[in-house]
Amino acid sequence: MKQYLTYYLLISVLLATACKKKLTAEQQAAKDAYALLLEEYQFPYKLDAPDKSYALPNILREISGLGITPTGELGCVQDERGIIFIYDTEEQEINRRIAFAKDADYEGVTFAGEDAFVLRNNGNIYRVSTFDTGKPDKEKYRSLLNKKNNTKGIGYEPAQDRILVVCKDGYGASDDYREQLAVFAYAIDSNTVSDSVIYSVNLEDIKRYLTFIGLEKPAEKYPEFYSKLVQTFPVYPSAIAVHPQSGNIYISSTVGRLLFVLHPNGQLIHIARLQERLFLQPEGIAIKKDGTLFIASEGKTQPGTIREFKMK
Repeated sequence: MKQYLTYYLLISVLLATACKKKLTAEQQAAKDAYALLLEEYQFPYKLDAPDKSYALPNILREISGLGITPTGELGCVQDERGIIFIYDTEEQEINRRIAFAKDADYEGVTFAGEDAFVLRNNGNIYRVSTFDTGKPDKEKYRSLLNKKNNTKGIGYEPAQDRILVVCKDGYGASDDYREQLAVFAYAIDSNTVSDSVIYSVNLEDIKRYLTFIGLEKPAEKYPEFYSKLVQTFPVYPSAIAVHPQSGNIYISSTVGRLLFVLHPNGQLIHIARLQERLFLQPEGIAIKKDGTLFIASEGKTQPGTIREFKMK
């Protein structure tokens, strides 16, 4: 509720400013708090200089999801196979394969405790309990999300003990969320998906952020957010992860090659452009407990890749 109150206050600030009305004390406090939050935040990675890079085997050329296992290894899924691939960065090879379902379009994987959770593009979530025991239990859960939503990424949020799901398109039969980047929550215990967004980013959030940081000529640097032809949110999310130290939510976009960072209260606190030479098609994000960031990219004629970034 707190994040929605804050969001409402910021909208009020924007409207009051646009109309040149004097801000209320509460609106001014919200504006000052957001400005202070942005002033104090420092993005902890240098995304144009990976510490390590991994060329993936051919089976992971179309890598579509990335997660951190309980042992600190990388768990991967790809677009077509119902298999979790465990990738060893030391040996730079796949050392285990865990089959969980028939071949289909799988878009993300995350881990909570001893269980793995895999997202299909139709909104189904596969829970692979005790996935690394050799005899995992496998369950499929249907949610309010469906193939029309084009679900693209999944990540575990430990502070709330819930799974986050990010969508490429609208929600259910409604177009209410087509104009924003929408994140829904999956409750592990009840196996249900929330019927409203938990986190979101829309065009006004983007423009407000760029105004607050004082970016010069934002329409030239981020033209996708300023075109008069834009009718829906102009970039499509591909992956989501929660930073284990800060609790910040990282969301990547393939279209536009962007990385968004949200504070745990839901406010947008950073946008980074991902360079094409390093991220041909960013499809997966994962962050280790020590803060090491991994971003996976799908390949075309070249192999899929994983880039590793240490915190600075």
